[in-house]
Amino acid sequence: MENEARVNTFFGETVYYKDVGEERSVIPHIEKFVKEKPGATAATTDVTGTTNLPDLDDAKDDLHRDKNYSSVFKKITAGISEFIQAKGYNREKLDTHITKAWATYTVKGQHIASHKHTASHFSFVYYVRNDDMGNIKFEKELAQQTGLFIPPTENYISNWNQLNFSSYVYPVKTGDLLIFPSGMLHHTEDNTKDEARISISGDILLTMKEGVKTEHCIPHPKGWKALKF
Repeated sequence: MENEARVNTFFGETVYYKDVGEERSVIPHIEKFVKEKPGATAATTDVTGTTNLPDLDDAKDDLHRDKNYSSVFKKITAGISEFIQAKGYNREKLDTHITKAWATYTVKGQHIASHKHTASHFSFVYYVRNDDMGNIKFEKELAQQTGLFIPPTENYISNWNQLNFSSYVYPVKTGDLLIFPSGMLHHTEDNTKDEARISISGDILLTMKEGVKTEHCIPHPKGWKALKF
């Protein structure tokens, strides 16, 4: 029986979750090119110096175009389609693009520091291997609040609920797919296991369909022109 998707609301933002099934067959390929990073921060292949490929000195962020990952992205694409439908976007006017996708390799004692993505509308993470190896945590960006500031601690909050909490730990496991607004702050817990946690993340951008004109949304990339200086 297919797992049902869940669309949650955290801090007024929509987070999609679904167990789309395991795809561990890509683990050997990822472990072949990823370079384990020393220190407390996990290696992400969209950053220079985190790959072992002899013909690639910089980042690898095109997993969505790599045939070795076609089965993974079939699952991810189905999830994105379900998410876009749940959001109610007009598919006759809008196209959905994966702009880049990369692997994250988190060894014991490592985590992904708090961050957000600034060049996309939504982002996703698919857990290739996460067998009790740490969860993802979403945070409310307190710096964006205006007016009276009340610290989100037990000293000031007597009843925690979705109207006042400042962070949420989302439990995840192998085969899970999460989609969330790119501007949401998020980080991961430390991996406490000897085996590396492996995930595939990516960014999603919505544009108008080719030929559709509007003053509000991003036009289709086929109408763009790269300037040469």
